[in-house]
Amino acid sequence: MAPPLRLTQRGRRVVAGLSVAIGLTIAAVTVTVVQVSGGGLELAGSSTVVVQPGDTLWSIALTSAPDKDPRGVVDAIVDLNDLGGVGLVPGQVLELP
Repeated sequence: MAPPLRLTQRGRRVVAGLSVAIGLTIAAVTVTVVQVSGGGLELAGSSTVVVQPGDTLWSIALTSAPDKDPRGVVDAIVDLNDLGGVGLVPGQVLELP
């Protein structure tokens, strides 16, 4: 049976340094993945809708907030999604207020 491995003071420092380096590498990769994927965090209650053929901002506003004035909801959707106009494209994903 082989004797147990014994590290010198220098060997312990090397192992500690490698451990820190590996931890920092994992943290950096995690931050990069989260940033590339769009953050990963979403506010509770936030929702989106996928535009279907024939949808308008008005119809989406009426469906998403039937108890509110659709004019204000349309304005909020336009502001929230940085829309340049009222034209929508089927398949487009819109965040709802």
